[in-house]
Amino acid sequence: MNLLSALENGLFALGQVLRFPVMVLLWVCVGAAVFMAGSCLVDYVARIRERRGFDVTTWLKTGTVLDAPDARRRALPSLLRALIADVEQARQEHRIDAGGLEHLVLESEERLRHSLNAARVLVKVGPSLGLLGTLIPMGSSLASLATGNLEAMAGQMVVAFTTTIIGLATGTLAYVVAAARQSWVNETIREQRFIAEHIAQELKTLEIG
Repeated sequence: MNLLSALENGLFALGQVLRFPVMVLLWVCVGAAVFMAGSCLVDYVARIRERRGFDVTTWLKTGTVLDAPDARRRALPSLLRALIADVEQARQEHRIDAGGLEHLVLESEERLRHSLNAARVLVKVGPSLGLLGTLIPMGSSLASLATGNLEAMAGQMVVAFTTTIIGLATGTLAYVVAAARQSWVNETIREQRFIAEHIAQELKTLEIG
């Protein structure tokens, strides 16, 4: 056996070794995609409930942000309430000056964007694993064809096409989740920046007063 044949056989064996972890990871992707879809649906229902009739421009016209009573704050979505609470805590600890407000807003935006990472990863990983799960059994299928074992070849081809379907399905579901959450994140970030501008104006007014 020459060196080239040894290298080729070694790569084939390595590909077959990867078969088990690829199948396991595909199942992990399926579970992750289902969990993400369920979590997205729950968040969608909660978002509709807490944003029914809410408009940030109208809310800001009804009074100040920092001294807003609890009844008025309850009309805000939870993420906007959390931002105002963080600002007030930083204000009490004297951390709001010298860029403190901007830092809080950027931290909140970073947390929101970080929530999209899992879905974005799955968009790429799912189809990639599906492709690996397709090509690895096809190697065994061709080997079975060479020996005339058509039954084994058919079984390997079924596995190959199934993994392609699963990989694409998980990637597609993750893409839908990521797209939905991206629109929510953009809306929340826009509202947070709008509220932060009003808070900055109120703080400036307090300093002058």
